[in-house]
Amino acid sequence: MATLPAGYPEDAFEAFALLKTRDELTVDDLKVLALIELYGECFYQRLAAGVEHAEARALLERNGAEERGHAHRVVKAIRLKSGEAYSLPEGADNPFMKLAPSAVPASAELFGLLEQGEVDGDFAYQAWADHESNAEVADLYRLNGREETRHGERVTEVRRLLGAL
Repeated sequence: MATLPAGYPEDAFEAFALLKTRDELTVDDLKVLALIELYGECFYQRLAAGVEHAEARALLERNGAEERGHAHRVVKAIRLKSGEAYSLPEGADNPFMKLAPSAVPASAELFGLLEQGEVDGDFAYQAWADHESNAEVADLYRLNGREETRHGERVTEVRRLLGAL
């Protein structure tokens, strides 16, 4: 089981809120961020599982797959910053999964929160990139950020496809 560094909340959303207060990310911060991105994959998968509309479900599943991709980029950033080989935990070995809901019902309110959360994620990644001294790591942050905005755009499309619930 992966463990969270001291001082981090056990809730993924609260942990991300804490990370957003940082100008520059440490290696421990990046490990937490990788776990949050893995949690995001699971969150989108569980949301998609309850959506019957095939195109909407596929968009949500794609967001989830890209969240895992973000986690892999964060692992690369860890390696670039520290030389450390960090491995992503599987499923229940992610400490954020303890508080994960077993199902995520779709709602207009949730879609609004996701749209804003993805935009906030882009802003956070861009800010971290601006303060990162390693250009290759900064590029990884910027790429993750741009994809966060695309996730929000996909959620907007899901909302449209589902008739805004």
